[in-house]
Amino acid sequence: MNAFSRGLRLAMASWAVVRQDRQLLILPIVSFVCSVIVIAVFAAGTWGIGLPEGDQLEPVHYVILFLLYVALAFVTIFFNAAVIGTAMERLQGRDASIGDGLRLAREHLGAIFLWAVVTATVGVVLRTLAERFGFVGRIVISLIGAAWNVVTFFVVPVLLYEPVGVGQGIKRSASLFRQRWGEQFVGNGAIGIVVFVAALAVGAVAFAVGTVALPVGIAVGVLGIGALLAIGAACSGVFNAALYRYATTGEASGAFSIEDLSSSFRPKGRGGIFGSSTPTRPDL
Repeated sequence: MNAFSRGLRLAMASWAVVRQDRQLLILPIVSFVCSVIVIAVFAAGTWGIGLPEGDQLEPVHYVILFLLYVALAFVTIFFNAAVIGTAMERLQGRDASIGDGLRLAREHLGAIFLWAVVTATVGVVLRTLAERFGFVGRIVISLIGAAWNVVTFFVVPVLLYEPVGVGQGIKRSASLFRQRWGEQFVGNGAIGIVVFVAALAVGAVAFAVGTVALPVGIAVGVLGIGALLAIGAACSGVFNAALYRYATTGEASGAFSIEDLSSSFRPKGRGGIFGSSTPTRPDL
């Protein structure tokens, strides 16, 4: 219960930053719109060259699917980087706008693109393996995917604030993960739970309204859940920035407390499999 309550405090601390600068909500919304446009463009391209017959995909369709993965990953990572950049300025006590975050993301377009390619490649490989194995195999592949996601949690802020490439960024993220693994699970888990519970409430309201006026109910559901997803994405980006800042400098600010950031779960003792818990500054 203590871990869960601590996770809720971390989630609320993230929301406090978003509430202070509600422009942060614009970035996930723009990311979603851009993703829809990318999907539409690729769908039109696939239609133009011919849809696959049955379940059999031609090599060109696999190429298009991979490029779609890369494009969607790039859009998501780019705007997530902008959220992290804006939030980091806020956490350091400086006034910032989403323009500052977007500028930082643009300055690292090359690294963001390469990370999108890596992310898309891993996603395609894991999906392909999952489709070829049975139920148990799919569970194992899903666990591998989840492990990959948490180990690479810090890759984006590392690429933004440390002079490393994607390969070193993954290693650096893994190192920071070993230091801050507990907070990462608790904080992100709490944000996900809050968004999920709120989405259930919105869905219930939308269903009730839909029984009276279906179009209005659909609008309530789409807008409500869309807003929640934007809030969740913004809060996750803020939390990523706050935890990275603490892991590299030992500093906490705003509604984030050092106690909550440092003791959600304690890593193994010195020399254990999770390594030391001492924050380390990036080599800038």
